[in-house]
Formats: sequence, C-alpha cells, structure tokens
Amino acid sequence: MSSIKKTLAFSLGTFFSRITGLVRDIILAKTFGASSTLDAYYVSIVFPFFLRRTFAEGAMSSAFMAIYKKLKNKEEKAQFTSAVLTSLGLVTLVIVFLSEVFPYFMASIFATGADEEVKSLAADLIRLTAPFITIVFVWAVFYSVHNASHRYFLPALTPMFSNVGVIVGCLFGDVRWAAAGFTIGGLAALLVLLPFGKFRYRPTFKGLGEFYRLFFGTFMTMAVSQVTTLIDVNVASFLDPGSLSLIQLSSRLYQLPLGIFGVAVSTVALSTLSESEGDFHENLKDFISKSLFLTLPSSIGLMALSERIISLLFGYGAFTHEDVKKSAQILFMYAIGLCFVSLFNLLSRAYHASKEVKTPFFATLLVSAVNISLDVILGFTMGASGIALATSVSYIAGFVFLALRMKPSFDKKIFKISLASAVMGTVILLLRGSFKGNLGTIFLVLIGVFVYVLFSKLLKIEELEEILRRGSH
Repeated sequence: MSSIKKTLAFSLGTFFSRITGLVRDIILAKTFGASSTLDAYYVSIVFPFFLRRTFAEGAMSSAFMAIYKKLKNKEEKAQFTSAVLTSLGLVTLVIVFLSEVFPYFMASIFATGADEEVKSLAADLIRLTAPFITIVFVWAVFYSVHNASHRYFLPALTPMFSNVGVIVGCLFGDVRWAAAGFTIGGLAALLVLLPFGKFRYRPTFKGLGEFYRLFFGTFMTMAVSQVTTLIDVNVASFLDPGSLSLIQLSSRLYQLPLGIFGVAVSTVALSTLSESEGDFHENLKDFISKSLFLTLPSSIGLMALSERIISLLFGYGAFTHEDVKKSAQILFMYAIGLCFVSLFNLLSRAYHASKEVKTPFFATLLVSAVNISLDVILGFTMGASGIALATSVSYIAGFVFLALRMKPSFDKKIFKISLASAVMGTVILLLRGSFKGNLGTIFLVLIGVFVYVLFSKLLKIEELEEILRRGSH
C-alpha cells in the first residue's frame, strides 16, 4: 500500500470522525452558547483529553509501534500487547480512582480562575468523564495494532462514537447527559477495535524494558507539549465567562484539517518511516510535501473566511453575533500556525521512528516555554485570541528548531504548492463581497477548492496526480 493510499484511508476515516465532531460542537454551541455551563463541560474533558494525547495516543502509541513492528510472530506480539495492557492499564485505573474521589481538586487545577459555580459543575461532570481515561488507553493499544497492520480507516473512524454520544446527550438539554455520552461513546469506540477471537489477553509484565525506555522519553515530550493546553485553559478561566468555550469551539475548526490531513500524514509517516532503511530521508521529504499540500491551503482558507465559517456553523440559538466575532478572531490566530503544527508533528514522529526521543523532547520543551510565556503576555492583553496566537507562534518556533537540527530535504514542488494556495486565497478575498449569507460562504469554500485543484493541476503537482489516480481505482 503506497503512502498516499494509507494517508487517504486514514484521512477518510478521520474525515467522518471530525464531521461528527463538528456536528457535536454545533449542537453544544446552539444548546449552551458560550456560557459557564459549556466552560464546565470543557473543563471536565480537559484531563481525559490530556491523557489521551500524551499517555495513550502519544507516548504509548509511538513506543508501542516502534517495538511491535519489529516482533517476528503472533505469540511475541500477543505477549507484548498483554504486558502493555497490564502495566499501563493499572496506572490508568489508579488515575480514574483518584479523579472519582477528588473531582473538585481536579477541576480547581484545570480552571484556577473559574468561579465556584463552574468548578462545582465541572467536578460533577468529571465523575462522568473520568472512566474515559482507561477506556481510551485500551482503545489506543488496539488502535496501534491495527495501524501496525496498515489498517487505518476503521481506527481513524472510531472517535466518531464519542461524538455521537455527546450529540445524543445534548438532546436531553442537560450537560450531564452530554458528559455521560462522551464516556459511553468512548466505550463503543473501543469495542469496535477489539480483536475478538484473534487475541487472548494474559496478564504479564515481561519484555517491557525497551518499551518503557522509549515510552518515558516520548511521554515527557508529549506531556510537556500538552501542559500548554492546561495553561491555555487556566489563563482562559481568568478571562470573561465563555472564553474557554470560544477557544475550544474555534480550536476544533482549526483541528479539523489538522486531524484530517496533518495527523493523517504523521500517523502514516510513523508506521512507514519505522520500516525505512536507506530511503528514510527520501520518504520524509515526500511526507513533508504531502503535509503542506493538504494543510497550507486549509490554513489560508480558514484565515480568509474565519468569520463567515464561524457564522455558518455556530451562529445559531444561544451563540450570539458577538460570540461569532470573537470566535472568528481566535480561529484566524490558530490558522496562522496550522501547517507548522502539522510539520512539527511530522518531524517529531520521524525522530520517534528512528527511536530518538531527546531532540523532539527539547523541541517540545521550546514550544511549551514559548507558548506559556506568550499565553500570559498575549492572553491578558489580547484576550482569548492572544491564547490562540501564542499557540501558532510557539509551533513555528518548534518547527524551525527541528528543521535546523534534522535538516530535512524540501522538494521544489513546495513552491508550486505555495503558489496554488496563494492564488486560491486571493480569489476568495476578491469574491468574498460578492457572495452573501451562509449559502454564499458555502459557494466561496467550493470555489476555493476548485481554484486550488485547478492550479495544482496546471502546475502538475504530484500529490494531486496521486490522489486522482487512487480515486479512479
């Protein structure tokens, strides 16, 4: 299976997952608006998402994949999988227990500046969302097993179930049902990936030496990276009520192309580069081009249409016109760094594929230091949009650091990609005043896609040709 086919399979699964996530956010915004209630909900899922990205999807999957791919037979793979489930599974159960016993303490850590009403509600919701921590860890193990066998579509699709759970919960009009749906949906996602009849779990701690050497190095890297998320939330808790909700809703839109395209490329890259020998740098150069081909036009499009897109998706019900304007400013700032976040993740995964964890750790440390410093400076001067800008600037700094250290090759077609993206952005800006309303916004998006594809075709950009060839098979 070629890298573009793997990327497309992952992207397609992620697309359906992210679309349901978008519907979830639309319903959350319509039902609760940018309010203290929605702030409390986001506080309750901050820690599960923090551990998902660091502990499960991040450190565990990177270390797991690097070793699992090298094992020779099913018995060795089954024993290794059981050992990881046993050791780290016990850790997650302890974390869940502490979250259930001390939920108010957890809420106070993640939203220091929030008022008592938000903290109390968040504590109630944490009791409902905490079990997601163990569920998503086990999910991540089998997610990695599927990826190791080059099965990408179904694993990428499964986060959809948690989104559907939240959507169903919102129908009851109570945020507690939304939190419960979050966890129940996560359980459904896990059940879909379980290899019933093909894998027998046997409790063991054997053969984990190399795994933990890689795990702790990567965990520190991912944890430092995700600490910035906690700082974002804490700084936002000192701002106007609803600021955290606006940041979360806006970041979801920026994460939509990042998840569909950027994460897809870096996930496939980890699997492919782990098997690469002499062609490692050539493969990496190819992945860099693919990442930019997909994320650069997304970044420009989001900047050009930030307010129109926010209004189209969230401008209903309890979500006011003022909320739309504030969210658009936040989205614009996030979009500035979209392609740099993708490239940073890609180069970090390239290091992990080489079993080298120190350099991405120091790069992530730099990103976090810049982000935290700018969070405080820009957050308290510019408001919520300053927090988003801090994220973009920090990842630009991190990418530059990794690029200077790794010195990856950059294909000349990056110039063509930049030119096609610039033309697309210019056309959108010129036509923006001619198309009014939500229907006009949809037309502008379609026109942008058409222009980008057209100029990519005229400039003979290989990534488009590969996608067209795969689509015709």
